[in-house]
Amino acid sequence: MKSLFIAVLFITPCFFAWNQQSTRGQYWFSAGVKRELKHDIDVNLNTNLRLNNFGQLATLYQEASLKYTKLDWFRPSIEYRIITDYDENRNYDNSHRLNFNADFRHKVQQIKFGARVRYQMLIGGFTTTGGDLDPAIRIKPHVEWDKPKSKITPGVGVEFFYNPINEPFGRTWNRIRYGLKLDFNLPGSNELGFTYYYGQRFNSKNNYNEHILSLEYTFEWKKAKKKKKKDDDALEEDIEYPE
Repeated sequence: MKSLFIAVLFITPCFFAWNQQSTRGQYWFSAGVKRELKHDIDVNLNTNLRLNNFGQLATLYQEASLKYTKLDWFRPSIEYRIITDYDENRNYDNSHRLNFNADFRHKVQQIKFGARVRYQMLIGGFTTTGGDLDPAIRIKPHVEWDKPKSKITPGVGVEFFYNPINEPFGRTWNRIRYGLKLDFNLPGSNELGFTYYYGQRFNSKNNYNEHILSLEYTFEWKKAKKKKKKDDDALEEDIEYPE
C-alpha cells in the first residue's frame, strides 16, 4: 500500500498538468469478483465506472466473462458488456457489446511477455461514438516483471486500435494507447491494480490526446479445500472397536 500511495502522489500532479493541455482526461474505477469453475474455466463479474476530467459520470458498464485457463501459453476468453454512455448534457444511451479475446503468453525467467488480440463488436448493429468501446480490432503486446516473493508486479504495454466499420474514417488504425501498471497482491484473496494510460486518437473526425488514471480491484472467490483421504484414514485408525 505504501508503494501505491507513492505512485499516486507522483503521477497525479503530472496528470493534472497534462490534462490542461490535452483534449481529454478520465478516471477509471473497476471492482469485481472471479472464481474458478470446472474444466479449467474462470468466470469474472465486475462493474466499471468512468469519470471525465470534471468528475462527471461518462460511462458505466457491467461485464461478465469466461476464460479458458488450461494452457499456459494461450488463454481464450469471451466478454459480454452492458454499457451506458453519458454525453455532456447528461443524456444517456444503452448498448450491448461482445468481446472475443486471444491472449498469448510466454515467460523467460522473471519476465512475462504477452499479446492480446481482441475483436470488439456491438450486438444488434454497428455504430461508433468515438470511444474505445466502439467496434474495433485491438492488438495489445505487454511485458511484466514477475519477481519471486514480491507482492508488486510492474508492467508496461501498448495497444493499437483498428476501426473495421465501413464508414467515413473507417477501416483504418485510429488509436494508440500506452500503459504503465502496478499490480498489488494484497492479503487474503484481494488484488489491486493501478494504471496510468496515455493515448492518442487520430484518423477520425475528433482527434485528441488522452490521459487516464485507472484503479482496479478484484476479489478471488476460491473454492473450499477438500479434506485429504489420508486424514480420514488416520482418523479411522484412532477409533477403538470393542472386542
